[in-house]
Amino acid sequence: MTRKLLFIAAALSIVACSKDDTTSLSASTGNGGSINSTVPATFTQKVLIETFTGAGQPQCTDGFVKLDNILSANSTKAIPVAIHYSDAMEINQYTTLQSAFSNGAAPQFPSAMINRTASLGMLIFNRTQWQSNFDVNKVKAPSCGLSIKSTINGSQGTAEIHCGFNTSLTGSYTLTTYLVEDNIIGSGSFYDQRNGYNTTGGHPYYNLGDPILNFNHKYVLRKAVSAELGDAINSTNIKAGGEEIKNYTFSTAGMNSANLYVVAFISKNGSSSIDKFVLNAQKVKIGNTQNWD
Repeated sequence: MTRKLLFIAAALSIVACSKDDTTSLSASTGNGGSINSTVPATFTQKVLIETFTGAGQPQCTDGFVKLDNILSANSTKAIPVAIHYSDAMEINQYTTLQSAFSNGAAPQFPSAMINRTASLGMLIFNRTQWQSNFDVNKVKAPSCGLSIKSTINGSQGTAEIHCGFNTSLTGSYTLTTYLVEDNIIGSGSFYDQRNGYNTTGGHPYYNLGDPILNFNHKYVLRKAVSAELGDAINSTNIKAGGEEIKNYTFSTAGMNSANLYVVAFISKNGSSSIDKFVLNAQKVKIGNTQNWD
């Protein structure tokens, strides 16, 4: 089946991305300076929201509303990443995550993983379940945290990721690092957003068109700069005061550096999809530093 046919078929599904508005990843609190040398004893719990989305998914627009509600009330804790399917923004990470976390079944749309944490035997949630699972995860006491120093020079970026721990943990853990681009606008069927709520009076996307032309796609995952399922963290560093530092260099060719963010998160490995979960996450606008918090 050609990619075009896949896209047409996918248009019967649903998704989660973001409305063309001013909502965005919150800016770094750093200013491009150095990372504090001492790992703190406490961290702020951040929550990674990985949504499965695509321009051809007509129910995506209701997912936008659900996600925007979470972000507007939790701008310092919620870290959204939109993983696209069957459009111009799809990358291999969609297939990787589907294989690793969906138990062989394609995600329904719109759907999302919330810190990749299972609830009632489920890991990938429909849009009515995002808020409740976010609320559970945001109040956890984190055993680890991250800081990020990033640079951009022309079309080359770097990220220095610090993983810190405040307690000893058993098991194996990985660091995953994403490059996310905000505000992607293109034209044509692989960018124009299908809108299943164009004729639904009272809905925020009522009467905006179907498809919505020149749609502004938010939080788009552009590449995994680490291994797709993360790079191993040395077990000797997973202890109170322990720290692991990883460095990445990556191309930003074809991207708008003014809208790029580095997102990094620490995950626990497991024998099945519901045994794996994200412990904490961090983000920074490229060219800036986000210190421990």
